[in-house]
Amino acid sequence: MPLLESWLGNLLSRQFEGHHSNSIAKTVTKQRIESHYDLELRASVMLDILDMMPENIKQNNARLILQHLSEAWRCWKRKELLPFIQLLYIGSESRHFSPIPFPPLAYKHDTKLLILSLEYLKEAYNVKSKLNQPQREELVLIEQAYDNPREALSRIKHHLLTQYVFKECEIEFMDLYDHLIPAYDVELLEKKLLMLV
Repeated sequence: MPLLESWLGNLLSRQFEGHHSNSIAKTVTKQRIESHYDLELRASVMLDILDMMPENIKQNNARLILQHLSEAWRCWKRKELLPFIQLLYIGSESRHFSPIPFPPLAYKHDTKLLILSLEYLKEAYNVKSKLNQPQREELVLIEQAYDNPREALSRIKHHLLTQYVFKECEIEFMDLYDHLIPAYDVELLEKKLLMLV
C-alpha cells in the first residue's frame, strides 16, 4: 500500500504541478530561445487579430485564421518566398532609377570645369578666418590640384573608373522656397583618395 500511495501521489503531483526532474536542468540553447520567442510572437499576433474582430465573427473564423497563420508562419520560417520577394522589391526600386552614363574621357572643357570647381572650393576656405587640421589638409589638396589640373583630373578619372566601393556621402538640401539646392558632405578620406590616388 505505501508503494501505491507513493506512486499515486507522484502521479497527481506530476499532473497538477508538472514533471520536476531531480537531474541537472537542461541548458538553454539559442534554438530553444528562438522557438520560445516564435511561439510567443505567433500567439501575440493571433491575439491581436482576434482583438480586432467582432465577437460574432470571432468564433467562426478563429480556426480558419489560425490555419492561414500557421501556413504563413511555416513559409516565413523556411524563408520560402524570400528570394522572390527580394527580386520584386529590387525590380520595383530599379524602375525609379536610370543609370548615369560615364562622361567621355576626352571631354573638351573638363579641365576648365575642374578649375572652376576648385576655385569655388577655395573661396569657401578663404572666407573662414580659422581652419582646423582636416580643413587645412583639404585646402592643401585643393591648391595642389589647382596648380596641376591635368594631372589631378587624370588621377580623379582613373580612380572613378577603377574603384568599386565608395563611401557614403551625406546630402542636405537648402530650401529656397522656389527650388532646392543640394549640399553634399563627402568624407575627407574620400576627397584625399580622389586627389592623391
